[in-house]
Amino acid sequence: MTDALNRQLAEVIREYERVTAGARRLADRLDDSAFARRPAPERWSPAECFAHLTITTGAYRSLIRGGIVAGRKLPAARGRYRRDLKGWLLTRSLEPSARFKIMTPPRFEPVNAGGKVLVLAEFVQSQDALASLVRESSGLDLRRVMIASPFNPKLEYNLFSCYKILAAHERRHLAQAEAAAPA
Repeated sequence: MTDALNRQLAEVIREYERVTAGARRLADRLDDSAFARRPAPERWSPAECFAHLTITTGAYRSLIRGGIVAGRKLPAARGRYRRDLKGWLLTRSLEPSARFKIMTPPRFEPVNAGGKVLVLAEFVQSQDALASLVRESSGLDLRRVMIASPFNPKLEYNLFSCYKILAAHERRHLAQAEAAAPA
């Protein structure tokens, strides 16, 4: 495992940690009612944004674990990790700056998100589990390990793309949660 690979995965983990820190800051400044309040009937509350991210990470965890198992059967990684074209495009489309809305399939919609303490604890736990999987995949050829999206099983991308897609998705929903919070 080279230093470049270590730096790339460490940066992915830092991306997740920045979102976690942002979620904590937002939760600290809101009471339970404000954390659970929707800014409009068709928009999610901050609690729902983080519950959605927890649901999403949960759906990806088994796929990532399967990818890690498959990756252990491949030769070790050489060179830098790279997103494939589908992963690059999806990452770009999920960034907070993307100008179009993506519909969430019903199984990923948060229902009865719960109180602030519970939602935040579950989100932080899911973030820790995700970071652990990233660490576990270190040294594997993440460019060659393919996984299918739990949102659309016909859409496949490499495992490094998956990590970057999740980071962009988290940034998007952190921005959504911040926009939903009362000033």
